[in-house]
Parts: sequence; C-alpha cells; structure tokens
Amino acid sequence: MQIPTTLVAQVDSAYGGKTGVDLPQAKNYVGAYHQPAGVLVDPDTLQSLPDRERDAGWVEVLKTALIAGGELWEQVATGADVDDRMILACARTKLEIVAADERDAGRRQVLNLGHTVGHAIEAATGYARYRHGEAVGLGLLATLRLSGADGLREQLRTMLLERDLPVTLDGVGVDDVIAATALDKKRVGETVPFVLLARPGEPLTGCAVAPAELRAAVDELAERG
Repeated sequence: MQIPTTLVAQVDSAYGGKTGVDLPQAKNYVGAYHQPAGVLVDPDTLQSLPDRERDAGWVEVLKTALIAGGELWEQVATGADVDDRMILACARTKLEIVAADERDAGRRQVLNLGHTVGHAIEAATGYARYRHGEAVGLGLLATLRLSGADGLREQLRTMLLERDLPVTLDGVGVDDVIAATALDKKRVGETVPFVLLARPGEPLTGCAVAPAELRAAVDELAERG
C-alpha cells in the first residue's frame, strides 16, 4: 500500500508501479514494475512540508497539466493553488495513461516530458544541488525551446519565478548535462528520444533532437534561464 506524503508522489510517482534506484551514471537506472495494492492520499500531510519542497513538487503538477491540457492546464496556468481536486485530476491523468501502457511501450512515454534534460541535470550534479521538481522545471524550459513553443516557454518561466523556482542552470557545466542526457534510460541504440510539446494537451513522443539544438537549449539555461 502506497501512502504518499509529498506533492510529487501524490500527483505522480505513487502511481504506475515503477520502483527505481538512482546510480551515479544516470537517474532511475535500476528498478522493476511492481503495482501497489492501493494508494491512500491525504493532502493534509502536505502541510508538514517546507515551502521549497511543495514548490518543487508543484512542477509535476505543471508537467501533468501540460500533458493533459484542457481544464487542468487552464487551472494551473491561472496560478491556482493546488487543492484536493487538482491532486485528483493529476492522479487520474497518470492512471489513465498507465492503464493504457503499463510497460512504457508507447503512450506512457509522454510522462517523460521535461525529464530527459531534468534527469540529466540531477545526475550531473550528483542528485545534491536540485530537487527533482526543480531539475524538471529546467528540463521543461529546454523542452519548450526544442519544441519551438517560445511563447509558452516564457509563460512557464514566469510561473517558475513566481514560485521562486530556478530558471537558470547553476553549478554544473553544459557539457556535463549533455553527456548525462546521452545516458538517459530511454536511450535506443545511439538515439535518445525526446518528448516535445505541440501545445498543452498535445505531447509528441519519440522525437529526434539534433545535438546542436540540444546544446543551444541547455546553453540558454546556463546563460539566462
């Protein structure tokens, strides 16, 4: 039985059955699928968290809203506070995706939005500098640049700043992040597939990204966020 007590778990990681261990080389490199018998969520437990922890967890709400689009995105885009209904909407989005593709053979890959670069940032900094959500927030900014969604990127940058979340890559070299991206666990042969975003509600899986484009997107994070 899963009883998640962090926002990132209540809206995302408690569902889907993935159990993973981080290695120095890359995020979630060892693990298995093991579905829980049930998940019991009590949002009141979130009141015990430091503000920074809740804000970092909110990035997974943001990611889920970008994937879902529609009403959930509209609520998150207005800056609405996370409440019970929003947590439930995120959980339902994740469960619907997982139910259709438990083993990551297709649609479940949309959940990796922002995580390819985000996980690389975590690994390149030894999992010590950024919380998971903070790294994914940076990853979302890079992803939206790669998607050509410049207006949406600026909107997300403002939303991250409003919660005092990082928008600038600090304490790690661009080369280190790019090298860690090449070790992503979803790598197929010599290719690392990216999840890009046409617009909220329309994620695109299996996208090829040219090395020069990836470097430009990560360089931008290091220069101005």
